[in-house]
Amino acid sequence: MFNFLNSTVLIAAAATLIPLIIHLFSKRRVKVIEFSSLKHLKAMQRRQVRRLKIRQLLLLILRMLIILAVVLAFARPTMKEGGLGSHAAVSAVVLFDNSASMNRYVADGDLFELARKRTEQLLATFGEADQVALLPLDATAGGDEAVDFSSSATAGDLLSRLRPGSSSADLQSGLDKALTLLERSDNLNREIYLVTDRQRRNLPDRMVLAESDARICLVELPLEEIDNCGITGIDFGGQLLMPGHDFDLTATVKNYSATDRDDLIASLFLDGNRVAQTDVRVAAGGETAVRFTRSVSHTGFHSGWIELSDDRFAADNRFYFSLHIPDRFNVLIIRGDNTSRFVSLALTPAPSVNQYWSVKEADPEQLSGVNFRDYDVVILAGVSALSDSYVERLWSFVDRGKALFVIYGSQTDTETFNRQWSVTTGVVIEEPIKTSVSRAGYYTFSSVDLEHPIFSVFDFEDGKPPQVKFYTLPRLSLLSDSRVLMRFSGDRPALVERRYGRGRVLTFTGPMSPEYSDLTGHAFFVPFVSRVAEYLASDLSSVDLELFVGQNIARSVNIRGSLRSPLQLRAPDSSVYIVPPQEEGDRLLYRPDAADQPGIYRTTYLGQEVDRFALNLSPVEADLAVVDVDQMVSALGAAEHHLVPTTADLITVISELRFGKELWSLFLWLAAILLLVEMLLARGVGSEESP
Repeated sequence: MFNFLNSTVLIAAAATLIPLIIHLFSKRRVKVIEFSSLKHLKAMQRRQVRRLKIRQLLLLILRMLIILAVVLAFARPTMKEGGLGSHAAVSAVVLFDNSASMNRYVADGDLFELARKRTEQLLATFGEADQVALLPLDATAGGDEAVDFSSSATAGDLLSRLRPGSSSADLQSGLDKALTLLERSDNLNREIYLVTDRQRRNLPDRMVLAESDARICLVELPLEEIDNCGITGIDFGGQLLMPGHDFDLTATVKNYSATDRDDLIASLFLDGNRVAQTDVRVAAGGETAVRFTRSVSHTGFHSGWIELSDDRFAADNRFYFSLHIPDRFNVLIIRGDNTSRFVSLALTPAPSVNQYWSVKEADPEQLSGVNFRDYDVVILAGVSALSDSYVERLWSFVDRGKALFVIYGSQTDTETFNRQWSVTTGVVIEEPIKTSVSRAGYYTFSSVDLEHPIFSVFDFEDGKPPQVKFYTLPRLSLLSDSRVLMRFSGDRPALVERRYGRGRVLTFTGPMSPEYSDLTGHAFFVPFVSRVAEYLASDLSSVDLELFVGQNIARSVNIRGSLRSPLQLRAPDSSVYIVPPQEEGDRLLYRPDAADQPGIYRTTYLGQEVDRFALNLSPVEADLAVVDVDQMVSALGAAEHHLVPTTADLITVISELRFGKELWSLFLWLAAILLLVEMLLARGVGSEESP
């Protein structure tokens, strides 16, 4: 089926009549020549006139065809199957991948800029009557403002303002939005264009295009195998972070390429200064650990990053971290039996230790005026039972990242403990202690986890814990996700750790009172209690290692008194945003929605820094492996697709796709051939007409 992209030129087809008109008004008159033998001449004349008429008719037809072929060539004829609606307006959605993986270099240059230029060429193919919507696949880097159809000029303006993002491409969401837009369109021609690097990890979970009748076009980009290494994470190993004490940072470096790398350099930056560096070797497709040991000299907020030497994808060469060491740890001891007095003395045995601790005690009946938000650690020292309202407040206290130390006591009520604390502690008491003991037999510590931060500093002889006597113990069981750090003889759990929300809970399952144990009089007691409190109050929850760009982030801050102004968030590029905090239960939260780039973010209140956190590129984006076109189309569920190769002229390909294959060159060649035949035939006619 033929269509014409420049149909107005067809009016010039009337020029094909010009040779006919000239022929009709310029018939040659026969020239009379006197000759002696008229009989033979008349016979020759009739044969010659017959040949001349045939050749002149052929010339007339050829000249008319030449003019017609030239006119048709300028009218730009096209031919395609099912060309219905080719002249109708187009509604098109362009899904532009501006995710972090696009911000890399290939042989032809910056992949993001190459994709932008190809998209600019694509937008140039749309006319004034067409509807175009440009949807960035990483909304964090350019906004999601193009949510409706507009002109190609408006889409081009948005494209010019887009920048590479720091998150993953949400292809499934983009396709859903595209289909929603096209369903509202009345235009006959509907098109979806994908400009993406076809990253394997970002394929949609379902076949979004299975029911769509839109024309699917993939604009191919110059992808290639990339020699990429990146940092996928940093681990602090659950260490105690104290001023003047060394701590280890272990970075995981992954080699995504097919060749070994032994030329990498990893550097540690702490509080803005490069403090260490080391060579790194990592096998093809493998991982390696890079360890640094450093210390900080003072309390407060600290931050830094580990950085790899440059490669073609720089976004995953740096991994940020932040940590916070409080000036003073605030501990609340809720008194139960006489264990609370010994625990309080263990935490403040001397002024040199007291400078790090602020210890307060309260009876269960005095908790109405206590704000748990002011404390880092709460210790339940042999408490029999608490009211459910206080228990729920302590659950929330731990859930937001604080710590709880539960010490089983002689007055602990088994039924109440299981109802209120089993889910939090992971400990279920099956049988309480015996209140009457003979001291004829006893339990003692049999083993400890020497790798745990609590016990890593103890120099136990032969690795065995001290011999402390316990004359009675409760019988208990543990939930599956509980971790035993210390055991009594008889393989009974002594010290149990469990995560609850963002915080952690330690439970000592034996009674510490002197009538049931000699622990409080042993030299091990003071360093043990102090070490437990240091571990719980070390604020490891503020070491931000799992925050990635694109996540929904909620941060908790401690601000004493009533709020007098909003918070100020300073981004890595020094931009400042106003962030209103919100109270949720007994927590004060703020949501840094403006956090859309990797780096260190600082939050201040009335000029005082109250929070600092690190955002990183998701390791998903560091995996640059791609799928081929057929795999991607299969994942999308498209019945058919059209590929625009990198070597093809995009405007020509889209024009042929939308309107059919242009035949103007064929008609020009036809006109040239006809002109050549006409010249040869006209030459023969001229020779015959000569006298």
